[in-house]
Amino acid sequence: MARPQIFNQQLVIAKAIECFWLKGYSETSLADLLKAMNISRSTFYNSFGDKRQLFQMCLQAYGQQTQQLLSLTLLNDKLFSLSAIRQFLQLVLLTPAEELASRGCLLVNTIAETAKVDAELNEQARQLMLPVKLGFIHQLEKEFDHETSLRHGEWLFTQLLGWRLQTQMGMDKLILQQQIDWSLLQIEQQLKKAVEC
Repeated sequence: MARPQIFNQQLVIAKAIECFWLKGYSETSLADLLKAMNISRSTFYNSFGDKRQLFQMCLQAYGQQTQQLLSLTLLNDKLFSLSAIRQFLQLVLLTPAEELASRGCLLVNTIAETAKVDAELNEQARQLMLPVKLGFIHQLEKEFDHETSLRHGEWLFTQLLGWRLQTQMGMDKLILQQQIDWSLLQIEQQLKKAVEC
């Protein structure tokens, strides 16, 4: 009888995330995963069940990484609101290397890929993205009333989704930085108007 394969689960899931991130859920085959994760077929089924269960674990792990970024920025009450938003946008859009940026965001990619074909995976990815929108709103509520914060938070979230797509299309980081600066300037001007009234 063969001995069970021993592996570092965190490392193996990180390899699976990379695989799904590069090819998407539907285009990633079991063979791709086994090669990337460097485990046997029997170990795969014994440890992860099937491709879908593994993908759900990968989404959760990726969501936890996003949560760590949020804790440093959008959920950090020590930062000034627009500073926190700027830091978050720079971390997710401008800091990654070109090769990584060209992949976009695993959660955003999953939402787009599963929109019409898999309601459960789509909802899971949406729920994992929701804290980003709530983080924008949380920071904006330091400066604006709730309704205005919701409106600006939704707008920033929509911008972020568009910028994620633009990075996949190879948008120049200088242009992206200018767009981030311009977007935050619009909010800053709204803030100045509110103070003057």
